[in-house]
Amino acid sequence: MRIFIFFCLFSCVACSQKKAEQGEQQKIRISLNNEPPSLDPRKARDFVSSAILPLLFEGLPSLSEAVDLSPDGKTYTFHLRETKWSDGTSVTAEDFASSWKSVLDPQFPTDLAYQLFLIRNGRAAKMGEVSLDAVGVKVQDSSTLVVELEQPIPYFFELLENPPFLPVSTKVSLKCPDWAKEAEHFVSNGPFQMQEWSHANQLIFVKNPHYSKYDDIQLEEVDFIIANADTALRMFEEKKLDWVGSPLGTLPIDAIAHLKQENQLQTDPFLGTAFLRLNTTKAPLTSTALRKALSLSLDRSAITEHILQGGQKTATHLVPPEMGLNLHQNNLKQEDVSRLLALAKEELGGTIAPVIISYAQDERRAAIVQAIQNQWKEKLHLDVEMEAIESKTYFQKLSKGELQVALGSWTADFNDPINFLEVFKYKENGTNNTGWENEQYVDLLNRSALCKDQEERNQLLREAECLLMEEMPLIPLYHLTLNYLKREDLQGVALSPMGHLDLREAKLDHPSLSKR
Repeated sequence: MRIFIFFCLFSCVACSQKKAEQGEQQKIRISLNNEPPSLDPRKARDFVSSAILPLLFEGLPSLSEAVDLSPDGKTYTFHLRETKWSDGTSVTAEDFASSWKSVLDPQFPTDLAYQLFLIRNGRAAKMGEVSLDAVGVKVQDSSTLVVELEQPIPYFFELLENPPFLPVSTKVSLKCPDWAKEAEHFVSNGPFQMQEWSHANQLIFVKNPHYSKYDDIQLEEVDFIIANADTALRMFEEKKLDWVGSPLGTLPIDAIAHLKQENQLQTDPFLGTAFLRLNTTKAPLTSTALRKALSLSLDRSAITEHILQGGQKTATHLVPPEMGLNLHQNNLKQEDVSRLLALAKEELGGTIAPVIISYAQDERRAAIVQAIQNQWKEKLHLDVEMEAIESKTYFQKLSKGELQVALGSWTADFNDPINFLEVFKYKENGTNNTGWENEQYVDLLNRSALCKDQEERNQLLREAECLLMEEMPLIPLYHLTLNYLKREDLQGVALSPMGHLDLREAKLDHPSLSKR
């Protein structure tokens, strides 16, 4: 009997030790500089929300066992394999159809509907011109979804992992319209599920027990700690965080040089551009001459080299150079600024009203805006004010057209220039927020979608971007990079040029020996 008890005790200890080595400590902590405004895929327009969503949701490319394409390239039939939501119910074709149609419902509040305008009658439905029944999304049976496009789209599969194309549980969204605001009602179908959302403090994700590849996921838990850049860096140094910086936050600007010198800073390419949105519907930014003068008077190198210091490149166009449009610098010369300013004053009745630059409250953004403010005051002798706004309120004001000049950015959802250019195609696009629209620009983008020759298509996109920069509803500042610090034994994290954080193969190599 004693031998048996000893054996049992020894076995339990060994079992516990083995469990600890295999996964009990497979938990990581990542910093968030700001709380995500929404984790409803249909509403998530900000970068933090978009970067987190792939941990919680999977779209049609991952869930389809087969896809049929019509000869004209416009009709896709998706055959779904059997998968589950985190509450154990089945993911169905109806979940996709109802989710997409809700985005296109004129009454549904979202800035992302334009991404679904490539679906037949998508734009017409959102504008209230046709019923949702006319939208080209049909449920053939519980596992078969038929999608009709307005025209063939060569990058359609890449689009399908974007937030507004991700599914939402029909049953849950009907029962609880605010399901995405709290962990209690949150249902997802990706590798992780939400266990806790302590607002303004942290989010906790754990492995989704109903995920089809559950056994392949090594991490048991991912904690997102909400902290400003300075606090997050200190927590990392104290071994209370395992990842800080991009893509879900930033590093303190005054720490970048030291981190580079100590070879701690990690920098990856990032398909994204920071810019200023200009509200072209209200004076003084109704003046194209003033918008050009504002752009030409900026010393972008002062921002990238002395403030950011993270390998960012100055930008005079919207589309990142890696996407291959290869546009040249603006032909206007620096001495044209005074002429443009004089023309603007003439257009505006002799005086230029004060300019207000708004930004989502953050130390890094504040430093950028202050540099812009100083340059405009010094070079253009303009009255320029700064306005810091809490992140969620900032996006609400931006969507309503209440901001005059707004610091923002756009990052690629897929690797094609159209992903940047279509943002400003229609003024009602939820992510345009400039009030600008141009018939020639719309025509160039529409013609590019019909091109089968890639060089001809690129030429149309070049013309479109040149027109955008000539009209100047936005002022490009710099192209982004990913700057971050991570725990040395954290392996298998896939960080894409689109800034997506993929943790499906992530693990701590020696969790039992590296307690932080």
